[in-house]
Amino acid sequence: MKKLSRILTVFYLLGLISLFADMVYEGGRSVSGAYLKGLEAPPLGAALIGFGEFIGLVFRFFSGYLATVYQSSKTLWLFTFSGYMMTALSIPMLAFAGAWHFAVMLYIFDRIGKGLRAPTRDVILAEVSEGIGVGKGFGIHELMDQVGAFIGPLLVAVMLVYWGYRGAFLSLLIPGIISIALILTAWSMYPTLKSIGIERPRIGFKGFGKSFWIYVAASSILALGFMHWSIASYYLKTQGVLSDVEIGLMYSIAMIVDAVVAIPLGALFDRIGLRILFINPILAFLFILMLLYTPHKLLLLSAIPWGIVMCSEESIMRASIVKLVEPSKRPLAYGLFGVVFGLSWAIGGYIYSMFLTSKTHLIVYTLTTAITSLYLYHILTSHIKGSQT
Repeated sequence: MKKLSRILTVFYLLGLISLFADMVYEGGRSVSGAYLKGLEAPPLGAALIGFGEFIGLVFRFFSGYLATVYQSSKTLWLFTFSGYMMTALSIPMLAFAGAWHFAVMLYIFDRIGKGLRAPTRDVILAEVSEGIGVGKGFGIHELMDQVGAFIGPLLVAVMLVYWGYRGAFLSLLIPGIISIALILTAWSMYPTLKSIGIERPRIGFKGFGKSFWIYVAASSILALGFMHWSIASYYLKTQGVLSDVEIGLMYSIAMIVDAVVAIPLGALFDRIGLRILFINPILAFLFILMLLYTPHKLLLLSAIPWGIVMCSEESIMRASIVKLVEPSKRPLAYGLFGVVFGLSWAIGGYIYSMFLTSKTHLIVYTLTTAITSLYLYHILTSHIKGSQT
């Protein structure tokens, strides 16, 4: 009973760690463009921050691979700790960035930190979530994550009014330090994971099984058709259908939806399994329909399907790995999935940018990806059902 209580405490600590770390990251990202502009950065500077996202994806694979090779609880915790430490320090140090080159480097440093910690943290989270249900566990974690994502930009906005950029960035050092203290506490309470070292896996891509690869394919095609918010907001701006304030409000609605549906989605995942994934292609297509054809007065409602898909990506799609991959290979699976999904989303964004002038092309492209993804998810659930009989 005492051990179960300790595991549950570690679970909530991981949620609080993400909450405070997201305050730091989202707070810093919320003013990234304006801050770089103030440092007289060219458009290339903002583009390099986007390149940092790709580097982060590469480090996800690197982290997952090494964690799988070493099969050590210490390795999992060390990568998780190092990743959060990089975020906790890099964003507050923007207060001292005298040139845009240094600022961009710090933003990229933060993305490398997320890449290092994401696969290993998810492995730890999956294990300590088992007592309450993996889907519900990832849902609660996503809810706490979104609370931090809301508070961070709000804190920065307030600090900017009174103390400028230096005071705003330095204020993020406080939640950063708290996140580091919490990760050390969680590590000390649960230093040894039961899923690590049970069986040393052969390193390679053959041992994941057919179900995992079908899942990766289905989710990658989903990513191709799920319009990134930067593209959606650019479209709204160019069409002149919403003001800058309304576009910001629309994103806030999406984040609120993300937080509200996190736990219900997780609970549904625990109840009906991977079939819950069927909603993602449908909602991704619905978002495009609403974005293109919803009257102005109701256009803000199109944030609802976008927010649900985004929540799914950050919660039950991560929890799905637990259902498909044995514990010893999960670090590599999380890293591999993150790279493929992220690259697909980036490619999809490029394709969408070429189709923005044609509603017909947007509809046909999104419908094609939605149907294909839905079909592959159907094959996945049928394959799993067949293997269980």
